[in-house]
Amino acid sequence: MTENRTEIRRLPMWGSLILFVVPTLLMWLATRLGIPAIKPHLAGPDILSWFIAGGVVFLFLFLAAFMAFWIEKGRVTLEGFANRFRFRRTNALDVAWSLGVLVVCGSLSAGIAGLWKVASQAWRALPEPQASPPFIHMEPVTYDTLWILLAWLPLYFFNIAGEELWWRGYLLPRQEQTHGSAACLVHGLGLAVFHLPLGVDLTLILLPFLFALPYVVQRQKNLWTGFIVHGVLNGGGFLAVAFGMV
Repeated sequence: MTENRTEIRRLPMWGSLILFVVPTLLMWLATRLGIPAIKPHLAGPDILSWFIAGGVVFLFLFLAAFMAFWIEKGRVTLEGFANRFRFRRTNALDVAWSLGVLVVCGSLSAGIAGLWKVASQAWRALPEPQASPPFIHMEPVTYDTLWILLAWLPLYFFNIAGEELWWRGYLLPRQEQTHGSAACLVHGLGLAVFHLPLGVDLTLILLPFLFALPYVVQRQKNLWTGFIVHGVLNGGGFLAVAFGMV
């Protein structure tokens, strides 16, 4: 017998505020206190301290999504989880929308960074944009440091899975019950707040993605679209830095 889908409760604005602010505070603690506390105890590159501190935050989101579902449903089943978090069969339209978001938002983000750089050169009082968090410094990998890519994989998994399950899997459907088609806008503002501990510059550059991610998931009603966009964006960006392409 097919399990009935979980009834999704409305999430008031104050609820959205709390559920975005708490992870934001954790990210702030991880980047401002966690990384400096971890770094002296590591013998490897500084980036490892981000893998650990950031990984804790994303692991929290990952576990919080399952806990929230268990509280909401009362029990966890694979079918119920797939229905509630909108894991649908991915079709060509889902892939097309995901790739379209990557191309369009990638161009918009590059345009923001480019215009910002031009403006900073014309107006010296405006500093150039910093496209990476100030606490993350990574030299291109060499044959001897390829192991860093393996150390990065746990962070990458929990970054993508944790954020998608918590933000677009659990929160967004509840926001849709309250805000309707405007839910992606409320969600995007929350994502911008969450990314502020990573740097104001980076947050502004990523704004197109921060609003497009919830939009495409809300439009397609398929969480896999969020996984595709987020996975390619973060994975491609890190590998480009790791191999010295940017």
